[in-house]
Amino acid sequence: MSAPPRETGPEPATLRGSLLRTELARLAARRFIQVLVGLAVLGFLVLSVVASTQYSEPTPAILADAQARMEQDLALAEQYRQECLADEAIPESDREFVCGPPLDEQGFGVENYIFKQPFTLTGDLPAGALAVAAATAMLGFVIGATYVGAEWSTRSIVALLFWETRRLRVIGVKTGVAALAGAVLGLLGQLAWFGVAQLLARTRGTTTDVPAGFWGDFLGQAGRSVLLVVITTLLGFGLANLIRNTGAALGIGFAYFAVVETALRALVPSTQPFLLTDSSVALILQGGLTIFVAGPRVDESTGSFTEFTEIVVSNVRGGLTLSAYLLVLLALGTWLFHRRDLH
Repeated sequence: MSAPPRETGPEPATLRGSLLRTELARLAARRFIQVLVGLAVLGFLVLSVVASTQYSEPTPAILADAQARMEQDLALAEQYRQECLADEAIPESDREFVCGPPLDEQGFGVENYIFKQPFTLTGDLPAGALAVAAATAMLGFVIGATYVGAEWSTRSIVALLFWETRRLRVIGVKTGVAALAGAVLGLLGQLAWFGVAQLLARTRGTTTDVPAGFWGDFLGQAGRSVLLVVITTLLGFGLANLIRNTGAALGIGFAYFAVVETALRALVPSTQPFLLTDSSVALILQGGLTIFVAGPRVDESTGSFTEFTEIVVSNVRGGLTLSAYLLVLLALGTWLFHRRDLH
């Protein structure tokens, strides 16, 4: 007597977005990435503490001392000037030229006599944000390369394709996760620096004298900085995916920035607007980057160039140049991932 057929329930439906959640968990679980982020946070905290020791709030006592020392130097300089003007060895018609104008007419300011300058939002906030953008961009490149390179090294990407056989979907989700990681990293870096800058301005400087339009320009710079981190993270991801190795991708990146760009900048100066470093600076710097390329004429007596060509690389041009390189790299990596044998 045969057993009655066992009733089976409905097949469990595959949850939409499960691949995305898996890739996010995979990225967050990478031990090397956790160590990198931890070291970056620690380094940021240490540098913030060091920065706080380089600034000082301009108290009335400090300002009074600086004012007194400035007036003393001006008085001494004026004394020497009067002696110069009275020197009969200098022709009277040349005395004004030789002795120079009074120092108080040359833009001397009391701020030059303060040993520790106050932290200012207009000067120090954008400069610090540029440094944070550069640091997070390099960190993003390493994270992007490690994220996919580790999967090629351990061959876990091959096992993943047994579960999700649609290769284009797999590489698309991985690319999106890398871009999201870069965006989060860049945004957190800018927000962390903004918080530290506000603290420094209130305890070691001043928050006054902010010109109209400053915050709009700063937000634009911060947004472009986040975009730069996204691009560099994807560049690291695309390079490691193309050559299937994290170490090789990082080695190629180091060789490019340390050797190739240096050689091109020295031997073929006209390539500067197309280099990754110059394009990155042009993208985030307010107003873009101005490059001076030596012209063809050379002074025969000194051997120096007598003409320069001024090239302005705008924010848009810098971003488009980086995007073009990135799209070519991602397109080539995606095509090879789709077509080549992974075993």
